[in-house]
Amino acid sequence: MRKRRILVIDDEESIRSLLRSSLINEGYDVITASDGIEGFDKAVILPPDMILLDIMMPDVNGYQVLQRLSKDHRTTGIPVLLLTAKADGEERVIGLEAGAVDYITKPFYLREVVARMKIHLRLKECEEELTRKNQVLEEYSDLLLQLNARLEEMARMDELTQIWNRRAFNEQMNNTHNYSVRYLRHYSLIIIDLDHFKPYNDMYGHQQGDIILMKVAQTIKAACRETDFVARYGGEEIVVLLMETDEESSYTIAKRIITSVEKLNIKHEGNEGHGKVTVSAGVANYSPYKSLDKDWETVLKRADDALYLAKNRGRNRVYKK
Repeated sequence: MRKRRILVIDDEESIRSLLRSSLINEGYDVITASDGIEGFDKAVILPPDMILLDIMMPDVNGYQVLQRLSKDHRTTGIPVLLLTAKADGEERVIGLEAGAVDYITKPFYLREVVARMKIHLRLKECEEELTRKNQVLEEYSDLLLQLNARLEEMARMDELTQIWNRRAFNEQMNNTHNYSVRYLRHYSLIIIDLDHFKPYNDMYGHQQGDIILMKVAQTIKAACRETDFVARYGGEEIVVLLMETDEESSYTIAKRIITSVEKLNIKHEGNEGHGKVTVSAGVANYSPYKSLDKDWETVLKRADDALYLAKNRGRNRVYKK
């Protein structure tokens, strides 16, 4: 354990020598200065754990040194004990109000000096330990917030496809609808379904089916814009919420999704008429100027009806309603 460093600032050589020898015997590392300017410079260059500061010094007195110490960020945290030959209460109050932690009246009793020093050094240790613990607590708090945010995100993500899940979609859909109603904004919804996915699982196995579902989900996400909200609605159904998007633009995006999945060229003998994995899509648009939709569930129902039409009219296509 390192020795505690004490800086003695006093213009009387005899007092400096007495304090230096006594404090060294007590196990402290002691440095001295004969005036206020030298004392401040040493406090900056060799930061002490405590300063014993004489008040009555020529040129720069103890109050002026104390003022500089308290204003400089390099020295502001160092406890200062004032050495004063004046017993006047007003003088002591001035020093304490200026930032000193205590005062010692000259002529002093060495054991009292050491005892007061130990008290304030211990207080400083406790303050430093409290600061360290608070820093640790802040770090743990920040980490906990990050973990909670991550857990919340994980709770809203679909584990298999790594896109948003139904819970996240319901929240986002509700918020988007309310926003669009209030501020008269368009939004669109696409429901996408893998064609003949049950036969695929029956022919190639559920494990392979999971792989294909994941690939298709990521392909759909890549075909969308960064602002689009892509989620697994359930089973092999994937929904895309397009904020601030009109009917024509959403229809174009839906066609791009269908083409992107088809270009994967994943073999699917059970998909009649196509021979590979394809998807069908239904699109519904909410327009604040002509829509009769009272809630977002109505928009969802229209998109689902459009998907039904796409399924029954040949699949691998998009319909809007």
